[in-house]
Amino acid sequence: MKPSSSTPLISIIVPVYNGAAYVEEGLRSILAQTHRPLEVIVVDDGSQDDSAAIAERLGDPVRVHRQPNGGAPVARNTGISLARGEFIGFLDADDTFTPDALDRQLTRFRTHPEVQLVVGLGQYESLQSRPTDPVASFAAVGNEMLTLQLGTALFRRELFDTVGRFDEALRYCDDWDWFLRAREQGVRLLLHRDLIVHQRLHGGNITRQQQVSQHYQMLMFKKSLERRRARGGRALNLPPLSSFQESSAPPPGASEGTHA
Repeated sequence: MKPSSSTPLISIIVPVYNGAAYVEEGLRSILAQTHRPLEVIVVDDGSQDDSAAIAERLGDPVRVHRQPNGGAPVARNTGISLARGEFIGFLDADDTFTPDALDRQLTRFRTHPEVQLVVGLGQYESLQSRPTDPVASFAAVGNEMLTLQLGTALFRRELFDTVGRFDEALRYCDDWDWFLRAREQGVRLLLHRDLIVHQRLHGGNITRQQQVSQHYQMLMFKKSLERRRARGGRALNLPPLSSFQESSAPPPGASEGTHA
């Protein structure tokens, strides 16, 4: 049955590479959402562990697509090609959604129909368990942060036609690059302060590989500057993120991140 306009289909794309220790909890946080209907697309990007098998055991609405390793942007683009939803979201395999994350995002689209993209808060959690422990345990670290991160965002599907898909040459920072392109093109976005995702830090995070991170950050910013110079003859400044906030008053203890 086709979803009604009041209950749109949301496709959540989960790229995974050797994430067997975390992927089931992440997927269960999607399946526990208060919003229905859902489509969950797991793109196994050449894992050498049981990530795909774990995802397949969960059954509908989880769909698993296996492909050779190509990196996160390739996996995300594959997921977009497979997605059928009116809205698209992303979750890294080692992160988790809050239970009503998608309902909170959709509320913003209903109250702000002109908006094409909504972004909420993320909360970092750090691994507390040992590798030999049967279950990974995490504890919150730092304040909730408002940053342009894929897991905290929900997108109207057509945005990936107008802005384009993820740059597959950027094995890291492809998400920040996409947000920069969206801002350069004047995409209508809304930043709100409801907690959407728990972003988990552990030894395998690519974001903790400093040399890799710095290399791709520099490449990402270079591309953005070149695009802006090509349009205006100079590196035109982008509007500050504060101009897109739903409310200028931050919640107690919250801080605004600077990503992208």
